[in-house]
Amino acid sequence: MFKGKVIIFVLSALVFTGSLAYCQEKSGSRQAITIAGVVAKVDAVGNLIEVKLNDGQMAFSVPDDAAITEGTKKIGLMDIERSDPVTIQYYSPSPGKSVVISITDNKNS
Repeated sequence: MFKGKVIIFVLSALVFTGSLAYCQEKSGSRQAITIAGVVAKVDAVGNLIEVKLNDGQMAFSVPDDAAITEGTKKIGLMDIERSDPVTIQYYSPSPGKSVVISITDNKNS
């Protein structure tokens, strides 16, 4: 009888832990947000970009796999200059942190 209760307890714990991990995965899903603004600062070494918006300024972390383009041409973060108009698609995995998915430099548009 005692072994049966232990087995039920262990199985219950595994089911609960598995569902908890699933919940954490769901809450971390990315919701893409798109903004347009003017570049205030680019730090290609630190992989950061700051953009002026109508209601303030935002800073973004730019991962190595972010898509950065000018028109249809692929460019690097170091090719973006201060005052360039840009469109940025990003997500926020935690409060206060914004991570770039893509940057489109619109300086020749």
